[in-house]
Amino acid sequence: MGDNKQLARNMIFNTLSFGMNFAISFFLAPYLVKEVGREAYGFIPLIGNMIGYTSVITTAIGSMAGRFITMKIYQNDHEGASTYYNSVLVANLVLSAFFTVLAVVALCYLPYILNIPNHLLTEVRLMFAITALSMLLGLSTGILGCGAIIKNRMDVSTSRGMIQNFVRVALTLLLFICFKPSVVYISFAALISAFIGVYYNFSFKRRFLPEISFKPKKYFSWDKLKEVTLSGIWNSINQLSNLLLYQIDLLITNIFISAAATGEFSLSKATPTLILTFLATLSGSFYPKFNILYAEGKKEELNALVQKSIKIVGLFVSIAIGVLIVFSDSFYQLWLPGENAEKLQWLTIITVTPMIFGGSINPVFGLFATANRLKVPSLVLLFAGIANTLVILILLNTTNLGIWAIAITSAVQGALRNALFSPIYGAKCIGQKWYTFFPYMFKAICALTFAVTVGIGVKSTFQINGWFSFFGIIALVATVSLIINLFVVFNKSDRSYLKYIINNKLKRQ
Repeated sequence: MGDNKQLARNMIFNTLSFGMNFAISFFLAPYLVKEVGREAYGFIPLIGNMIGYTSVITTAIGSMAGRFITMKIYQNDHEGASTYYNSVLVANLVLSAFFTVLAVVALCYLPYILNIPNHLLTEVRLMFAITALSMLLGLSTGILGCGAIIKNRMDVSTSRGMIQNFVRVALTLLLFICFKPSVVYISFAALISAFIGVYYNFSFKRRFLPEISFKPKKYFSWDKLKEVTLSGIWNSINQLSNLLLYQIDLLITNIFISAAATGEFSLSKATPTLILTFLATLSGSFYPKFNILYAEGKKEELNALVQKSIKIVGLFVSIAIGVLIVFSDSFYQLWLPGENAEKLQWLTIITVTPMIFGGSINPVFGLFATANRLKVPSLVLLFAGIANTLVILILLNTTNLGIWAIAITSAVQGALRNALFSPIYGAKCIGQKWYTFFPYMFKAICALTFAVTVGIGVKSTFQINGWFSFFGIIALVATVSLIINLFVVFNKSDRSYLKYIINNKLKRQ
């Protein structure tokens, strides 16, 4: 398949996946809050985050495996690719056994770790156990599914993920209808989805990587495992930093404030998290091609693709953020009528602030791994994570800011890091001048400003009195902003390129 056509397919399927996740959150979150209560709902992302803490270790081994296998595949070294593949697979199986023991211990002491109301203790424990099992399934078989990314077929991987999400949601609703609503059913449905993911991982191995053999006795290599781990250790530090920056806030809220506040904070983070997911998936559409071009030594083509990726991501994310800033109060009034819409709006705006500066240049983050230059950004991110956590703890103990201390501190450090470090180091990774990406970032901020201006103008002209008028107004603002920003962010050549890949998105050579 042609590069532009495959890129278009990757972007479109990733966008569809985001749309599906948004629809799931849109319909499911208020339903769950209504059925199980805000307090119980807060444990859903909290338990997910806690189980996700294991990624600090697993990332060291798994995060760079795809990169090294890709390099060997496109250098026609199938023996070398099999060595990396088998070494990582064996290591992940050993880690799965280790985390099984750790999960059992954590389960026994869970009431001493979290602030859990007595009436929710049994449900939260069951949810923790089932979520841990889902994680173990993904860890032990995840490397089997890397072929779709290695062969630049993220459209296939994403479409299978959409099927998993559909099954998860459908089963959750079925269980809620047939039995008394419980947060346990959400975890159980996710477990069934994880089993489907295991099946897809095996199918991806057969389809995309038939040239790689599963022979641990022959191909396992301590040296290759060490090489992958030493490279991935910086991604592991990144994961620890992301935990401190984006995930531990719910745990801190639970311990230092209350379970009810955890539920409220998790609701305010839902929409920004979706935009962040959209940002990551849209940027990720370009990463496989980044690796391929780097492996083939095509540096000029890589530079050109990075610039195009920044423009495309900046175009769409600026509109999404602008709409969220202007209309989040109306959204919360309709979506969660029993909650404090104004408070949720401001928490949301504060949470999304770092993306105002870093959203457009998000594709640059993929260059750190592609160029295998992870040490500096990892250390910067770790320092930011530690500083962020310490400042939050100090403010919680010395002021009455409460939940605002967590949101504001995270927003300030994220904005500074995205505005000052990321674009400079990203340019250095591909041999460009330090200021190369700043014009794109400023263009994206201008595009966001236009989106906000259009949104305010339309909001003051038309009244929102229900979901129909809400989505109609959102569509109007997005369309007008898109038209304006096509000329703000893109030049004539870029518009022709975007038109080309859209027109040819589903065609094959």
